[in-house]
This record gives sequence, C-alpha cells and structure tokens, in this order.
Amino acid sequence: LLAGLVSSTALTLYFPRLSRGGEGRHVLLASGILLACSTMFPRILLVAAVINAGLFSSLLLPLTVMTVISVLPVLLHRRLAAQGQVQTGELLIKNPFQIRFALLFGALLAAITLIARALQEWMGETGVYMLAAVSGAMDVDAITLTLSRMSLDHLPLAITATGIVIAGAVNTLVKAGLAGILGSAELRLRVVLPLLGAAAAGLGVAWAI
Repeated sequence: LLAGLVSSTALTLYFPRLSRGGEGRHVLLASGILLACSTMFPRILLVAAVINAGLFSSLLLPLTVMTVISVLPVLLHRRLAAQGQVQTGELLIKNPFQIRFALLFGALLAAITLIARALQEWMGETGVYMLAAVSGAMDVDAITLTLSRMSLDHLPLAITATGIVIAGAVNTLVKAGLAGILGSAELRLRVVLPLLGAAAAGLGVAWAI
C-alpha cells in the first residue's frame, strides 16, 4: 500500500523477481503488487480533485471500478492464507526509491507540460489522448498533474478525465506486462488478468459516461 502511494511501478519491477525464489510465495507477492497498483487509482483521484474539484465526479466511477477489480483477487488470496495455503516467511525488501527518482519526475513533468499544450493546439482532443497514453506508460502522476492544471484554463473536464483514465489504464497495462515478463508462472496467473481487467473496465466506463 505504501509503495502504491509513491511508485507502484517500482514495486512491480521488484516483486516479480522475488516470485521466482520459492514455491507458494507468489500468492503473497501477487497480493502486494495488486494492492500497490490499486492504490494508484485513489491517488490519481485525490491529486486531480485537489487541483480541480470538478474532476472528482468525472473520475470517481472509472477509477473506483479499476480499484475494485484490482483488489478483489487480494480477498481471494487472503482466504488462501487463512487456509494455510500460502507460504509465509521473511522477504528481503530493498528500498526501490532514490533521489534520482525525484529529479527524473521533475524533468518529466516539465517536458509533459510543454508537450501537452503543443499537442492540444496542434491535434486537439486526439493529441491530449495520445500524450496521456505515451506518458502513462512511464508515469501517471506527471500527466495527471499536467492535465488537471490545464483543465483550470481551457481543457474541458470530459477530455481531462478521459485522458487521466487513459494514462492510468496504460500504466496498468505496463505493470501487467512487467509482472508477466519478470514473474513466475504462478504470479502471472494472479496478477496479469486482474490488471488487464481493471484497465479494460476503466477505459470502458470512461468512454461510456
């Protein structure tokens, strides 16, 4: 959960590699990944709403759906743990966050802010969505901040909300890919499908409302 407040991507890079170290541990690690990823959605909602309260109602439903779909498998994992089917033990958890993370985030935010305004003027709504997808693959916070600030000026709330959901969905798909490539077969089974479902459902709801 704490990792999700900072960077669930860093945890998604780290935990899948641990899943190759022991039988049964993949359930515990999968729960950690899903919880971290699910925390990202309320964080996005909070950040966007703090900057522009009008975004809250537009983002609430799609981000809630994405959160619920990500968390539901964790409840199943807890049931397995209660039945003694999960291997417990100590995990060596290193700190994946470094000062360079903050520096890179600052540079990314500045670049995305400039590109977002240029793309909106050049390509309109399509440009915003394209940037949201590309930016979301790397980091969802920078594009969330950028679009939320632009919504205070001239970017319509509907386009802003859809762009933020696109960024979150693409970021979720990237994490699913990381877990699938780096993790064990058991971890892939428990992480990839829920994350794919969360991304698809979030996009579907965003386009429908």
